[in-house]
Amino acid sequence: MKDCKWITEKSREASANKTYYFKREFELEAIKDAKIEISAQARYKLFINGSFVCCGPCKGTREKTYFDTVDVTKYLRVGKNEIFCEVLQLVSTDVEGKMSPIEGVLRVGPALLICELTCGKTVVQTDESWLCAKVEGIEHVNARSCYSGATREHVYAEKLKNIKYENAVVQCGLSNGEADHFWWGSTNKLFLFDRPIPMLSFEDKKDIISYDGEYFEAKYLTFGFPRFKIRGKGKVDLVYFECFDSDKGKTNNDRTDRSLGICREMIDTVEVDGEIIFEPFWFRCFRFIKPEITGDVSVILDSFLEVNYDMTVRQDYDFGRDDDNALWDISVRTLRRCMHETYEDCPFYEQLQYAMDTSIQMVFNYQLNDNDLLARKAMDDFAADQHADGLMPSRTPSVGEQHIPTFQLYFIFMVYAHYIRFGDVSLVRKHLRAMDGVIEWFSRHLTEQGLVGQSKYWNFVDWAKPWKYVEGKNDGGVPIAIDEGVIGIYNPMMAYFLQCAAKLNSICGRNDVAREYLATAEMLKKNTRKYFYDKKTGLFADDLNHKYYSQQMQTWCVLSGTAKGDKARSIMEKSQDLEAKATYAFAYFYFRALEAVGLYEKTEEMMNSYRNLLKLNCTTVPETPEYSRSDCHAWGALAIYEFSATILGVRTYDIAEKSVSIKPYIKDRSYARGTVSTIGGDISVEWRKQDNDFEITVCGKKGVEKRIYLPNGDIYQTTKDKVTYTCKI
Repeated sequence: MKDCKWITEKSREASANKTYYFKREFELEAIKDAKIEISAQARYKLFINGSFVCCGPCKGTREKTYFDTVDVTKYLRVGKNEIFCEVLQLVSTDVEGKMSPIEGVLRVGPALLICELTCGKTVVQTDESWLCAKVEGIEHVNARSCYSGATREHVYAEKLKNIKYENAVVQCGLSNGEADHFWWGSTNKLFLFDRPIPMLSFEDKKDIISYDGEYFEAKYLTFGFPRFKIRGKGKVDLVYFECFDSDKGKTNNDRTDRSLGICREMIDTVEVDGEIIFEPFWFRCFRFIKPEITGDVSVILDSFLEVNYDMTVRQDYDFGRDDDNALWDISVRTLRRCMHETYEDCPFYEQLQYAMDTSIQMVFNYQLNDNDLLARKAMDDFAADQHADGLMPSRTPSVGEQHIPTFQLYFIFMVYAHYIRFGDVSLVRKHLRAMDGVIEWFSRHLTEQGLVGQSKYWNFVDWAKPWKYVEGKNDGGVPIAIDEGVIGIYNPMMAYFLQCAAKLNSICGRNDVAREYLATAEMLKKNTRKYFYDKKTGLFADDLNHKYYSQQMQTWCVLSGTAKGDKARSIMEKSQDLEAKATYAFAYFYFRALEAVGLYEKTEEMMNSYRNLLKLNCTTVPETPEYSRSDCHAWGALAIYEFSATILGVRTYDIAEKSVSIKPYIKDRSYARGTVSTIGGDISVEWRKQDNDFEITVCGKKGVEKRIYLPNGDIYQTTKDKVTYTCKI
């Protein structure tokens, strides 16, 4: 695309929420190996000869804007062809009362398109020969409390009948981010880089949606582009929602109970006099759609394209319980609903990539396949947005910046978890600077007591019930001890991540840095024991006055090594009776602490909470166990890890040797089978127990060392591609 030009509409309106159409006709004598390279400001939807091809470009950061490359051979024909692009321009900032919808898409202001189609010797590039029209019949309106994760549309069908095209205007030439030379060292916001992740997949799933005359209902919560055929005279509001319930938080009710009301936060409005085919520009997340009709109007669902991140999802599993198999299904679906051009916190609301959420989603992603491209992009995204003082945003890309101090620490976990899974030292080296910055920022917040002091930002830890939102006092999710200036949990938490960072620095040869981090971690652990351990309760308090206690504090004390041996087991046992319990957001780390002290059976209380979702007709995992804002939040897709790494028992054993261990957790279960992606390739496990007999079969790549632990204590090491072992239990 080096000779391509950015084109725009003649008015060159600098900052608005507007839709533009671009089109170009061309002739082909033959068709072979055709591709298109394309980008836009801020977003495009591409059609060739009337067929939808793709949308993009890949979400970028303040450092990088991307272009997409797509094989379009199947869309072309001999003779006349047409490229049609719908481009969405977004306001640059919230100025003069203008809203900035789609928070996760960065933008430069003007509506711009650039593309190059090549087919044999034919090359079609954006230039003045293209036609362009500013569309006045589509307005983008603010969602009431959708946190700008999407844009609502108000469509006036009559105005769309008379679209006036004029020749496009060249804005500027292409600045190529992969160029061999930056002239005069200058860069700008329109430099383009190759898309680092696969194109999204689009699958026609109209058959999953039924209509009873009042509601369109999907078999499960989905995400994509519904297309409607709307006829008549009047108006229709298309109300998209996740489940039947109010917009004040989902309760422990049947998600299909129509007596509960609906959430009205995402609505498209179409005014029609005749017939129109309407498809929203931006993705819609929904399980139900209610057409609310004024006048004489009919609404037909013409098609539905479900949109997913392109990755393989295995089906060869059976965990010996129907409810657990169903829980695996909804967990995998939840992860997929929250993976697109970034990891996302929830597809219905923000659609933003948050560090805590993302770090856990990565771990789940790694259990299913070796596709780490989205994870690599996520780490690059966060590192790119780090401030000079080390402060890292809690979410990125994002038009509005937000900071949650603890979320920075999860960036270290992202790098650490990737290293354990893939053993890629080069990726660790790449992000040493960013990890150093995070630790330096926290180090500047150490008090004279040698404790981590709180900052002015949102000190979120988890959605524990007692940590409620209190207007003017507590943002919610924050330990009650906030008024003391020190949050106890921060100290063992930082100690844990310092130890992770020390290991990563050590493998990169930075032993002095590793020792420095370990020394700080030991100081924090010592001071946590000094200031927060309460001898009377036998627990670590959240606060200096020892009034408040939580499972979260005990968890980080165990994981960091602040508490060891019998004391570690004791505090986790006693934490079962605390009011401040771990929620889905924190479950992964809470489960690891229980596992570390030999109390994994205590995870059943929360696992039963997950299983209860099936009784409520949930098809994805909600954000929190009760009164959830969102019905789909992938930090809760915990079953993916627990069933693969614990029930099947497959984990990394030795990173350098790329060996794996298989140690299944068999209590109260008689059978399990499945395949897990590992550092040593795919490992398939099938085990069963009957009376006092146990049998396990393990398959994997020949030459990869597999260390197999049997329930009677026997350990076998093998490099064979298939083995079976038995024992008495």
